[in-house]
Amino acid sequence: MSIINLITGKKADAATQAQLEKNLTANELINVRDIEGSIVYTKDDKLYSYVNIMPLSLELLSEEERILKARQFTAEFSAIPRTFKFLTMSRPVDVSFMLDNLADVNGKTQNLKRKEMIRNKMAEINRFPMSGDTLEHNFFMAIWVQNKKDGQKELLKFAADVISRFKSCGIEVSLCQKEDIIRLFNLFANPNYVHLEDVDIEEHVPFC
Repeated sequence: MSIINLITGKKADAATQAQLEKNLTANELINVRDIEGSIVYTKDDKLYSYVNIMPLSLELLSEEERILKARQFTAEFSAIPRTFKFLTMSRPVDVSFMLDNLADVNGKTQNLKRKEMIRNKMAEINRFPMSGDTLEHNFFMAIWVQNKKDGQKELLKFAADVISRFKSCGIEVSLCQKEDIIRLFNLFANPNYVHLEDVDIEEHVPFC
């Protein structure tokens, strides 16, 4: 099966296939072999899953609450007998919901001065992601096991245990599915563009 077939499920024309073959050297550096559901299959025979961790503002907690939270987290995760990694990824803040709201208000008002003010505000907001000065942080936990018999079951059990421990600490988390994992990989490779949540994941799968 050709690379383009693997990525898109469609037959590649000659020009597309030729361009893809020119990029093989870079693609071979990617360790991902396949993604199914919430599991990443790697070329070195490991199975990975990723837990998306919702941000928690410690500044909103009292000193006692911060100490308690730290103790809870330490107690829960020091008991995990496996290796894991925490990832922090930054990306330009998503301002689409603000722009949609302002566009809706602009369409409903007849006041010309108000329309001008709204347009100026929209132009200012649009500069936020373009400048790269306003970033939002995304947090993930990477877990993995060897790709062996019942490896998938072992990994999902591990993931369920991790999620339970986070929730015991009052931290909201979710297990990344295929679309989330692809966005995570794209975010790692190209943070300037993946803040667009409707990115066509089928065109940007970072594996060969």
